[in-house]
Amino acid sequence: MIYSKECEYAIRALTYLSLHPERRCLSREIAEDESLPGFFLSKILQTLARARLLNSVKGPNGGFQLAKSPDEITLFEIRQILDGNDDLEACAVGLGECHGLTPCPLHESFKPIRDQIKDYLHHTTLELMARAVQEKQPQPKP
Repeated sequence: MIYSKECEYAIRALTYLSLHPERRCLSREIAEDESLPGFFLSKILQTLARARLLNSVKGPNGGFQLAKSPDEITLFEIRQILDGNDDLEACAVGLGECHGLTPCPLHESFKPIRDQIKDYLHHTTLELMARAVQEKQPQPKP
């Protein structure tokens, strides 16, 4: 698994916000439109706001908006906030000293996979996610 359910929900919610940059969106709106558990999503959005990935405004015209442009927010950054990224550096079998000089039995086969995952997370932005969602939407028939 590349990330937790919490991180998955965050990515879906942030992608939703990327698709609606012109306005603030309520947590319950995002939860309904994305079929996400409302209470859990509210906690996730608050965590992202505390990490300054989101702007949060309370009150009648309140809601959430991205604090940065979608092309500046990567999946790596989101994962770092919610799951941490230590496991992307850790030994595949849990040894304390595992690196090129003292590799574990899986080091040579696991390192390229881990590097591919890190590369994917670093280079996939919310802008790319939003674009992919838009491309997957059914097109209206003429």
